[in-house]
Amino acid sequence: MRTVSFRTFGCKQNRYDTDFLRESFEKKGFKVVQGDADVVVINTCAVTSRSAQKCRQAIRAAARRGAKVVVTGCYPQIAAGEVSRIPGVMVVSGVRERSRLPDLVLEALERGEPIVDVKPHVQDEEFEDTPVERPDLTRAFLKIQEGCGDFCTYCIVPYARGPSRSKSPESVVEEAERLVRSGYKEIVLTGTHIGLYGGGGALPKLIERVSRIDGLIRIRVSSLEPHDVTPELIDCLRLPNVCQHLHLPLQSGSDRILRMMGRRYDVALFMDIVRKARKVAPDLGLTTDIIAGFPGETEADFQETLSVMKEAAFSRVHAFKYSDRPGTRASGFRDKVPERVKEERVSQVIALGRELSEDFHRRLVGRDFEVLVEDDREKDGLLAGFTRNYVRCRFPGDDDLKGKVIGVTVQEAGPTDVTGIPRR
Repeated sequence: MRTVSFRTFGCKQNRYDTDFLRESFEKKGFKVVQGDADVVVINTCAVTSRSAQKCRQAIRAAARRGAKVVVTGCYPQIAAGEVSRIPGVMVVSGVRERSRLPDLVLEALERGEPIVDVKPHVQDEEFEDTPVERPDLTRAFLKIQEGCGDFCTYCIVPYARGPSRSKSPESVVEEAERLVRSGYKEIVLTGTHIGLYGGGGALPKLIERVSRIDGLIRIRVSSLEPHDVTPELIDCLRLPNVCQHLHLPLQSGSDRILRMMGRRYDVALFMDIVRKARKVAPDLGLTTDIIAGFPGETEADFQETLSVMKEAAFSRVHAFKYSDRPGTRASGFRDKVPERVKEERVSQVIALGRELSEDFHRRLVGRDFEVLVEDDREKDGLLAGFTRNYVRCRFPGDDDLKGKVIGVTVQEAGPTDVTGIPRR
């Protein structure tokens, strides 16, 4: 029996896609293994130049070990020729028609020659329904939407993922019900730009519909664009099984830079959303993305970003150093920030983000929270899981707690997680 292993880079949507591919290869007679295998499928990311570089390194490493390398995802979608020229690559496929990938691999193995099959996006592209039966995590990711039409000036994603298209509400509910029957306690609704679900404005109704599924303890919503957050969406935080967590990418605290980025909000709108969400959910976990060193960013612009970070009091910050992506408008902008300055700024964002995380975590000490226990233990032997407001919590406990939702009293706080004891 041929063996196959998977390596995934990038976003939660990619994790979902890998789960689908894993099951698709199993149905075609492959045995899924960890590590070395006859075939290695690398599901790539290209959102930054660094992520594309990491993918290239993984491709070359797998080829050196003698595997037949299959490259799929966003990177080949925008650079198929570049990927196909890497020695050892057997199949190159993009983000369309993922269900065909196992057949392409079998064909390449039989023919003994590489196959490049990357289909361009079209405007009237339909959503490719790729249901996952057994997600490879305690939480189940459920892709409800794909694609983006915002075309922020720095972003390659609309070119890689194509126009927005959505999974039907009926299919979403059907898949969610099946996941709950399979034992999953938490479902994460994910996509490229899920605020565009159903053409825009339909996400709150979908969340409410999914929330009524018997046995579903938690619903979590992945990243939302600030301009998509409506009063109806904020009201969803009142639902008992909707997690009190929002990921809102700020990107910059300077209105001037936000306009240059092509973002469709300003700082005032962003902070208004934060205040309204916290009024509904006082313990809200608020996570974000920040880009440091965007072309033309002055020291004053950067200081505005740090100021807004403090005002928003984020619970976690993902920091990125700006990198040119070929084909985007920002790649042609002048006034590029020197690499040394970008490094300094992203380091400051990371340091402040850690301070804000620890501040948020300290406010949880002495309180009880429900934690969904993950399957793997930490290196120090502790169990771990996430609270409803997306705080990683570590605690001692027996293996029979894995996969369950339990009460934990928080005793200590750090910049990356909290530690506690199970509630008796």
